Amino acid sequence: MFAIERRHAILDYIKEKKSVTVKELSKKFFIGEATIRRDLEKIEKEKNISRTYGGAVLIEGAHIEVSLAVRETNLKSEKEIIAKLACKKIKNGDIIIMDSSSTAMMMINKFEKNDDLTVITNGAKTAVNLAEQTRFKIFATGGQMRENTLTYYGESANVFIKKFNADILFFSCSSLSMDKGIADPNEEEAKLKRLMIESSEKSILLIDHTKFNSTAFCKIGCIDIVDMVITDKKPNDGWIKHFIENEIELVYP
Repeated sequence: MFAIERRHAILDYIKEKKSVTVKELSKKFFIGEATIRRDLEKIEKEKNISRTYGGAVLIEGAHIEVSLAVRETNLKSEKEIIAKLACKKIKNGDIIIMDSSSTAMMMINKFEKNDDLTVITNGAKTAVNLAEQTRFKIFATGGQMRENTLTYYGESANVFIKKFNADILFFSCSSLSMDKGIADPNEEEAKLKRLMIESSEKSILLIDHTKFNSTAFCKIGCIDIVDMVITDKKPNDGWIKHFIENEIELVYP
């Protein structure tokens, strides 16, 4: 197991247990305690855990952002399903906006590479992957970068997005609630996503089933600000009714 894979496994274990000791992790992963401490130090820098004397605890709360490195490996098969369905909504020649989410980034491997697309994104890694894997015309917002998520944000990014008119926006969020709407942990990123919606003819929310019925710190908007929701499995009848009432197209496998 590579070090980064081990750290992902350690984080998954902490998410399950909520709190752990160094000795417990050492026994579970057959690694020396000194190595475990170094792993916990790196995981703590991503603001997912807080180290304690002799161990670590999971940081929980509506304001917590999970790092991109963790999100890329979490629920990967579910995100692959969503990405495949999302790419079917694109027509050759479209101008699309993609946010910096790991779910949107999954779409890159599903694109028809010969299509003539223009892609605007606030994701630094998204822009690089697009440049490496496609011949699309790519625009990156620039702005201040959040190291934890490799996301451009702030006034420079906001001004950049306002310059364009896109056909489709593909974006994700941290939570979806019938009462609280669509939300993210970070205020600046929530603001940028609202501007992305305003700049797009059609807005498509990409969201896996685990984010339903949850709440994050900053509201992006009510559910009726989007035109379509793509998810990895059929929601319950209450959610289906909610989407119908708000005239939102629902797509699932």
